[in-house]
Amino acid sequence: MDRRFAWIFLLASGVFFVFIVGLTGYRIEDARRKNRAAVEESMPALAEKAASLRDSTGGFDSPQFKADMRAVFDGEPRLLLLSIHSADEGMMYLVARSRAYLKDPVAITPEWRGTPRYQVNQGYEVLLTRDIADPQSSATLDGLYLIMGREDLYPVVRDDLYLFLAFLLVCGVIILIFMTIQEDQKAQRNGPRTVLTPSAGSAAAAPAPAEPPVFTAGYGATTTTTAPPGGEPARALTSPRTGLSWSDHLEPRLKTELERAASSDQDIAIAKVRIDEPFADAKLPLVHAEIAQMLRDAFPLRDLLFESGNDSYVVVLPDLDVDAAVRQIEEFRKRVAAAAVQGKSRTVSAGVTSRGGRLIAGDVLRDEAEIAVAKASREGGNQVIGFRADPARFRDSLNETVS
Repeated sequence: MDRRFAWIFLLASGVFFVFIVGLTGYRIEDARRKNRAAVEESMPALAEKAASLRDSTGGFDSPQFKADMRAVFDGEPRLLLLSIHSADEGMMYLVARSRAYLKDPVAITPEWRGTPRYQVNQGYEVLLTRDIADPQSSATLDGLYLIMGREDLYPVVRDDLYLFLAFLLVCGVIILIFMTIQEDQKAQRNGPRTVLTPSAGSAAAAPAPAEPPVFTAGYGATTTTTAPPGGEPARALTSPRTGLSWSDHLEPRLKTELERAASSDQDIAIAKVRIDEPFADAKLPLVHAEIAQMLRDAFPLRDLLFESGNDSYVVVLPDLDVDAAVRQIEEFRKRVAAAAVQGKSRTVSAGVTSRGGRLIAGDVLRDEAEIAVAKASREGGNQVIGFRADPARFRDSLNETVS
């Protein structure tokens, strides 16, 4: 991805993060301010209601006052605690949704006198006080209110989630558009280029003679390549007769795969597959091509399939030990034996070996696979033999080489 686009994306993400944090903080503070204003506005009415109930029921300690005041308390969902107290008579009425809201007095007794203390969580609770008119004594009404609860936070969090999902969607669309534009630009850069020719009046304006096409014939197919000026004919990456990679591509590719396996401490196997017939029948070139097609169908990594002469193939199997590789090649052997190839049943033999944790060169692996397939052919063919290296003898050979 273009570095400039990455920086723009990071900047946009940072701006969005600051925006959504600021918006969340603003909405929470706005909800607190509105809820506080609402409860402060309702506090005088609550004090008047308490005074009215006191006068109609005969006092703060009457059962009717307590029942009616409890109904008023239950009708205010934001009211967490309601108390009525005076310096002369102590605590005259108290109702709370949790005993933990009252810190002092710990136990309410008729002898208690003083000013109550409450457990108020700053930020989402507020304590309001209002005097109740009383001709006989001064009474104070305290109300502890919740001004920021879960029901207030839920809409804020929900809207933030919607904004975040919308931002992700927009980012995904922009990234897809940017990648498409990059692919188009790359295709234009790698596409055919316009060749500028001299003007008609120039002595060099005569057109250069066209290079003749070079025809390469394979078994059952003909491909055409163009010979570059003054050089050898260009060759495709795969053989036209089998569709497999050329045999001379095996060594560099195997070296690369062995280095990758050694760096990640993984195994890698190779298999040498050979047709069990003397290569004298006129149809065997076609058999070779048809079995190669079966090989491409059986193994998805086609760039790891190679020709090896007119009757053999080499298969590179990454991340497999010798046992797993033998099982896969055995399945392929059975598939060939069960099919009619060019009108008759054909068989193949195979030799399989693997790195097995060794620091080993590609030519050694190829030799081991060749030894195994030769043994399979000598013992009647139509079988798969795995080559297992002796670690002790391998270490001894390394020591002899070093010394």
